Amino acid sequence: MSTTATIAKAAAAFTPEMNKAVILKYFTEYWAKGNADIVDEVCLPNYVMHYPLHGTTTGRTNAKAFRTNFSEGFPDLTFWAVGPLIAENTPEGDFVAGRWEGGGTHTGPVPGPSMVYGNFKETATGKKMVFSGTTVFRLENGMIAEEMGEEGAISALSQLGIVGPLNF
Repeated sequence: MSTTATIAKAAAAFTPEMNKAVILKYFTEYWAKGNADIVDEVCLPNYVMHYPLHGTTTGRTNAKAFRTNFSEGFPDLTFWAVGPLIAENTPEGDFVAGRWEGGGTHTGPVPGPSMVYGNFKETATGKKMVFSGTTVFRLENGMIAEEMGEEGAISALSQLGIVGPLNF
């Protein structure tokens, strides 16, 4: 069997349901429980995370530092799913998408390059934020290669008083 055929056969072995199980495990451990070490088990070494407020984080080590740093400023930070996961294997790749909510209380500085906008390094607002978002994951051979999300940044920053109130 050729290398291409072997790779294609291995990739076909990961069904949408199997990919959803990987994402559920990652989401539960990394985002809901704050267990940053799960990235070693379910993410590729060159894993990339994109969120507008946080920018791009590349690699397992940086992903672990990101979650750990985020929890230092928001020690009660947690996330929960608010709808079903939708999975599809396409010629362009295997994808899983889902909606979520999250929140926590800003009690201290957030070390590291964890935010693109806002002064999280020096101030603790003492305010609680709750926000929602949508994330699309791209998987390769049953491992997370990329996480692309929209995290309701303006709502979160407004609740913390870092940007003015939303007037819709």
